[in-house]
This record gives sequence, structure tokens and C-alpha cells, in this order.
Amino acid sequence: MLKSYCDLHVHLGRAAGKPVKITASSELTLLRAIDYAERVKGINVLGIVDAACSGVLQELTDLICSKELSECPGGGFRTPGGLLIIPGSEWEMEINGARVHFLAFFPGLGELKTFHSFLGKRIANAGLSTQFLRDGIHKALPLVTELGGQLALAHAFTPFKGYFGQLDSLKNLEGLVDEIDFIELGLSADRKMADQISELHSFPFIVGSDAHSGKNIGREYLEIDTGVRDFEHLFRIVSSEEKSITFRGFPPSMGKYFATRCRYCGFFPGKTKKNICPRCSKNGLVPGVSNRISDLSEVNHPLPKRPEYLPHLPLHLLPGFGPGTINTLYQNLGTEMEIIHNASPQDLGGFLDRKRVEMVLNLREGDLVIEKGGGGKYGKVLWPEA
Repeated sequence: MLKSYCDLHVHLGRAAGKPVKITASSELTLLRAIDYAERVKGINVLGIVDAACSGVLQELTDLICSKELSECPGGGFRTPGGLLIIPGSEWEMEINGARVHFLAFFPGLGELKTFHSFLGKRIANAGLSTQFLRDGIHKALPLVTELGGQLALAHAFTPFKGYFGQLDSLKNLEGLVDEIDFIELGLSADRKMADQISELHSFPFIVGSDAHSGKNIGREYLEIDTGVRDFEHLFRIVSSEEKSITFRGFPPSMGKYFATRCRYCGFFPGKTKKNICPRCSKNGLVPGVSNRISDLSEVNHPLPKRPEYLPHLPLHLLPGFGPGTINTLYQNLGTEMEIIHNASPQDLGGFLDRKRVEMVLNLREGDLVIEKGGGGKYGKVLWPEA
């Protein structure tokens, strides 16, 4: 069966010789992201969320003019290798004193240029990603809708820039709730956790890697049991949360903000509303997503039916999988998606010992042993007990 693997949240480090996302790898340019997604990762749909930045927009324009990218009739851009690029933008706004991140995706170059022009008048540097947008939410959110875009709350539960990491309710959007199309789960929460908040039951979910380097592309993605033709086709499938979708996301407990933890001594205090660590007495407790969702949860509401959420990790985060081993697998068994989803135990066994074959098969089934993360530090995968 034809499948599409869709990573809708990837950042670039540089474009047109200048920085784009300051915290992203300088080696991750547009062309390298395309190459890595196609050749190494096996991703079919790639969301570039810095596409409204000046340098990235210019590179996209040049690639279309040179016919190295083609514009799809229903939106999005197609590479000669078949990768569908979904252009997007991530930015920051203040809502009731909290600074939160939004994601928007646009169908084409014209809409992207209009949004770039809008941003350019309201941010400090139009060449950089995830800038603070002045003038508030009442102009930006309706404009995304007007341009035929799709709008999401980015990594909605993380403590610093996630919407629900700081705000208690969508009511803070001041009558603009209907402009929101999706909630991005993002690295520390799965669908069951998010659905403890009843006002989210009517919103579709998306996942994306928030990759800042090539190796993290495909860290989270949507698996769709069909080919994706274009922008319109993708978001029609995702917005309806059809049975053909599977969420493939980070095991929440491994996320770096999963549990409340002291950033100084690493102590996990459990559920607490205080910032002072009971072990080291420093003001270093970083609130965990699991604790935050617990504070906001309403247990009396039935959960909506959603696509399945299966834990997923890239190969480099598995124990015993160093660069040499992974490159050998790529050279002999294909892309990361092919290795994780399709390689038989016999094929894997030609290059891995029994324990590492079992690790890949456990990853395929979402059955991993995790040491939890928190306080800005990721957890890790453990070898299963013999």
C-alpha cells in the first residue's frame, strides 16, 4: 500500500547566505533539507516553516523560476523527486501577557509573499524565523484565513512558548477561536493527553518534528495511507482526521518538557505549583507538560475518536545505533522510513545483532522502554530487560 510520511514542521539554518533560524544548524539549507528528506529519511511531504523569511522566500522563487520546483494546482510545490513542499511560517505573539507561537501554512507563492509583506512591517528582522509580531492577533490570524492558509497553535503544550503552557483556555483568543484550524501536539504530549482538555475536542491534531537539523527531520510525522497530491488534498485529509491517518510522534515521556524537573540538580518533584526545588533550594523547577495538562484536565468528558498515536523515534536516538551502523543500514536497506516500517527481521539481521533487531521491531510497534525527560533535558530509550 502506498503511504505518505508528512513532517510539517522543519526549520532551516541559513538561506541566501544569511541566518534564518538562529538555533538551527547552519548546514540545514533549503536544498539540503529537501535532499535529506527525500534520500535519507524517506519523507514525502515536508513543511518548511521559515518559508516567509526573506532568504527562503527568494530561494523558493528562484527554484520555481528555474523549474527545479513546480507549483501544484491545489497548492504546494513539487520537487523532481516527488517531494511535496508545504510552505509555512512560525511567529510569536503576545496574548494576555504570554508570548506564544503560531504556525501557518500557505498554498502558494503569492499568498506567501503577501504574508511576508505583512510580517515585514511588524517584526524586527524579516529574514529571521519565529520573530515577535507586533499589532497582536486581530490582524494576523484573520489574514491567514483570508489567504486560504491553515493555522495551528505550535507545540501547544510546551512551557515557554506553547499556548497551553502559559494560558488556561482558548477564550484568551478574544473571539478568534474559529480562526484556529489545528493543534500541534509537539514532542511532550500525545493525543490522549491533549484530549483531557475538553475545549480541544473539536480541533484536529497535527504532529511535526520541529527539526533544527537534518537528522531530526521525521522525528514526528503524519503517516497517511495514500499518496498526497497537493496542499488542498493534504489538509482535507488531516482536518477530517480520517482513518487513513496515524500520528507518529515522540514518546511523550521522553520529551524534554514532559515532567516537572529542576534544571539545576535534575530532581523530579512530582506535581507542584512551586518554582523552588525541594532538593537544591534553587529557583529552577521547569513545569512539565504532563503536570500542566493535569491542571487543565476535565475528566468527566468522553474522549473523541481520533487516529491512532504510535510512539516513534529516529534511529539515532536508539541505543547501539551510532553513525556507522545507521549509514550501513541506509546504504543497504534504504531510507529511514523503509528501515523502520518495512525491513524484515531477516534483512535487519544481516547488519544488526539480535538485540538491535528487536529494538527496531519494538520501535515499529511503539513498544519502547523510556527513561522520562523534563526540565529541558530529553529522556532516553533503555535496553529492554532480558
